Amino acid sequence: MKQRAEWLVLILAVAMTAYAQDLRKVVSISTPARIGRVSVCGSTGLAAGLGDGGSVHVWRMPSGEAVSTRPAEEGVSALACSPDGKWVAIGKRDGSVLITDICGKSARTLPAASQRISDMEFSPDGSLLAARVEGAPARLWNAVQGTLVAVLKTDFGGSEGMAFSPDSTLFATADGDTAVRIYDGKGKLKTTYSGFLLEPFTIAFLDNKQIVVGGADRMLTILDASDAHLVRQLAKQPDPIFAIAVLPGGTSLCSLQIDAVGLSKFKTSLWDVRSGSQRELAVDGSLLVGVGTSAGHKGMLFTADSDSSVTAWEFSN
Repeated sequence: MKQRAEWLVLILAVAMTAYAQDLRKVVSISTPARIGRVSVCGSTGLAAGLGDGGSVHVWRMPSGEAVSTRPAEEGVSALACSPDGKWVAIGKRDGSVLITDICGKSARTLPAASQRISDMEFSPDGSLLAARVEGAPARLWNAVQGTLVAVLKTDFGGSEGMAFSPDSTLFATADGDTAVRIYDGKGKLKTTYSGFLLEPFTIAFLDNKQIVVGGADRMLTILDASDAHLVRQLAKQPDPIFAIAVLPGGTSLCSLQIDAVGLSKFKTSLWDVRSGSQRELAVDGSLLVGVGTSAGHKGMLFTADSDSSVTAWEFSN
């Protein structure tokens, strides 16, 4: 009985750790256009936003001070900011990627693909740029030299989600053929998980050893990053999971669930990975446009509250 009581106390303490993380409004920023995507520049205190029409805006956090604005440009479809706060990658519908400095000055153009660039991500050490291409596997580029490192593989379709490990030595994709693939930093396939019956939509590293995947099966699945074996699955949800963001420390994460029928109900949840407990956040998931880490190494969320403002939120504990 004593052991059982101690176990219950431990579980309660772990659950309360997750519940203690509350969102605090940092700043609301006036914008000339609706912001559809925010990319946080590591923990530098900078964030870049992609506006409707293809404008790019860089702000300094937590003040929200404008650092630079790049005028609207047709065909812009994706955005990523480097973790050192020096570069912005701008993906386009024609498959090209424009690299600019933080002030918006063009540095080089990468002929990344022939299809639309859906998403991009810099590795934590800034050496690689991953591009997710519509209907095709993801690609890795040397972000410094601007050279292609690897075009990754799927049996059919494209990559729906992608993520780098915190130490930048691994890269993982959640692919439309229902497989999760783990590569080394040179794009060489290390291992594959093929246990999903339904399509995975999103993927993230908890740390350098474990990966978490969400998707149409409505569960968060944790895999070992060394050989992709199944570690465990968290409680099944009412709706598919379309996005995951791991908070600093790797023990908490946010998930975005959207009802598969009407695409009208958005739920944002905070999870404690150790206990599997969760609670719904008071954030409208339909307004969520970005996640990242603050200069104080706390988790951040960004919401586009209107066509003329974006709000930054920070987890405080």
